[in-house]
Amino acid sequence: MKMVSRATLVWVLLTSGLCMSLTAQENISASPDFSGVIKRIQQRVQSGDVPSCAVAVVKDGKIIWEQGFGLADRENNRKADEHTMYSLASISKPITATGIMKLVKDRKLTLDEDINKYLGRAKLENLVDGETPATVRQVLNHSSGLPIHAQFFYDHEEFKAPSFEESIRRYGKLMSNPGDRYTYANFGYGILDFIIGRASRKSYADWMKREVFIPLGMNRTSVHLSDEYEQYAAVRYGEDGKPIPYYTFDHDGASAVYASAHDLARFALFHLGELLEDQVEIFGIQGTLEMQTPTQEIVSGSGYGMGWRITEDDFGIKTVRHTGGMPGVRTYLTILPDHNAAVVALCNSSSDLPGLVTQDAIAALVPLYQKNLIAWRLSSPDAPPAKEPMPDELLGYWRGKLKTYEGDRLIEIWVHEDQDVHVRIDEDLKMLVNYPDYDGDVFTGEFRAEMDTTDISRSPYTISMKLNLNDGMLQGFLTAVSRSSTDLTKNLPKYTRFLISHFCSLERVSKLAGSRKLNLNDSLQGWSVITDNDFEKHGEISIEEGVISLSSGKPATGIRYAGQDFPTMNYEVSLEARRTDGRDFFCGITFPVDNEFCSMIIGGWGGGVVGLSNIDNMAAVENESTGFLDVEDDRWYQIRLRVTTESIQAWIDGKEYFSVPTDSHKFGIWWEQEPVRPFGIASWYTSTQLKNIRLSAPD
Repeated sequence: MKMVSRATLVWVLLTSGLCMSLTAQENISASPDFSGVIKRIQQRVQSGDVPSCAVAVVKDGKIIWEQGFGLADRENNRKADEHTMYSLASISKPITATGIMKLVKDRKLTLDEDINKYLGRAKLENLVDGETPATVRQVLNHSSGLPIHAQFFYDHEEFKAPSFEESIRRYGKLMSNPGDRYTYANFGYGILDFIIGRASRKSYADWMKREVFIPLGMNRTSVHLSDEYEQYAAVRYGEDGKPIPYYTFDHDGASAVYASAHDLARFALFHLGELLEDQVEIFGIQGTLEMQTPTQEIVSGSGYGMGWRITEDDFGIKTVRHTGGMPGVRTYLTILPDHNAAVVALCNSSSDLPGLVTQDAIAALVPLYQKNLIAWRLSSPDAPPAKEPMPDELLGYWRGKLKTYEGDRLIEIWVHEDQDVHVRIDEDLKMLVNYPDYDGDVFTGEFRAEMDTTDISRSPYTISMKLNLNDGMLQGFLTAVSRSSTDLTKNLPKYTRFLISHFCSLERVSKLAGSRKLNLNDSLQGWSVITDNDFEKHGEISIEEGVISLSSGKPATGIRYAGQDFPTMNYEVSLEARRTDGRDFFCGITFPVDNEFCSMIIGGWGGGVVGLSNIDNMAAVENESTGFLDVEDDRWYQIRLRVTTESIQAWIDGKEYFSVPTDSHKFGIWWEQEPVRPFGIASWYTSTQLKNIRLSAPD
């Protein structure tokens, strides 16, 4: 059955009052010259850089060029041609999306329905708000909230994929609210192939063959490779030039399809609204146009529809495309809807050749594209934009949970003022984050650590971080990215490959990420001398070589920190102090406790009391924090004071003097200490010296 042409249908839609933009077609070449494309492919194949490459070009309802180059199977000297089946990788996605649209036409699915309706007992879980469901359309356009994910299972490995219901239990987690943002999610297309199987009551592979491949005459297309197709398939080759063992996935709908260049040209004709005589309509042009309508922005001018990325201005023309890349695979399928044309380029190695071939072939078809492409290739590359410093709202100490299917982990992140970032998972070592960056509201970086789940324990891995700053929370995911090795003497797997994401949510518990010195070596910059109330007759204050001297006042001498905002909770102060003369407290530290204030007194009430004033209106000499220190003149004491949501703790020379719960007490200060707020240090009828005053988040 011959389908009405796209151009005719567009005219009908326009005259019916529907708006569509259509580029003038006079810019397309009448007789495109592909000799330059052929030369480029031949040079790369002959150099041994690329095992094989197959191409196909569609124009005005016909396949005008299709050809294979090189060897599909080097070991058996089998040549590639336009009917050689290549592993497509992510070009599987528009094919799976086409299958979904067939189910929509058959009224077995609704695009804007909660996708959990079609999953049976296995359900997607929203880890952000616990409520908002993802729709079928949002899974199709990568806005469902599912994270980055890929798992490969090699024939030579003992590790095998779990049931898909178990995979959903482990990884069917929405890590941003549906519709919030674009995140390329292979696992979403695995869910779509699972739905196809459930809705059709056939296997994904069998249903796709019956309802999509056979009607479109795609006779060299299959989900995975069965015995009948193995003789036609291109071997996937690694960077070492050797065959890669056969592998499968836990997301077949995203990656598992094999097809020839000829069959992909037929697929492109269907999506252009142009069927060959032996092709049968699956669904109408309205369905393909809906698939090619972006419903989720990726970047300005480019969005994702259903299985397709749509770019409005790609060197001057509109393109609808998908690419694919996996070990031993690089593929391109590009449709030019306003020029009634398409280009296919497939390769059985991880090569840049298919991308270059696609550009060259489109340039041969469309002079405007060629002009803009040449200008771009001759232009100097733009300098990368200067990195912006981390914003103030990101600086500090963050703590939260990393959720895995085998249990939660503690995660801590320190974002320092000097732009260094550190992270720690559970009791692991604190690790430096490489390439930390903050773009918009997305915080990214890479580091090495252990997340300790079964799925990722089979290979060394690096962790990639992608967190969103929203309403004072950092939420997003950490992705374990496998690192394969060719050093088999260390018993490391050579081919294992995965990208497995885990949700994490953190809150900032301190604006400080680490220790910060609060005094300079030669001045009181950042501090002020207290002169109010009992500090009016303060003693002399001086600083020399980092030692601050407070002479005895009548009655008090003190300094108040006047730098940037002081934290009110979850922080630690450390300093060294010594009494040089007098018999009352030589170190009285006034500090914030959430919305209240308190003072730690050292050497009060005749020179020996240590404690907090006040707890529940009781002074340091009469509450549960009360302790005693036999103070020696001219001896330096190392003092640590920690304030957290759980407790106020203090140590002197490493000995803990008190640990007072913060949630069951009222804290306050004597009126004499009010001028010291929010943070300061004072002495009472006593001379003292201070040094190495530091502020930090708790470790």
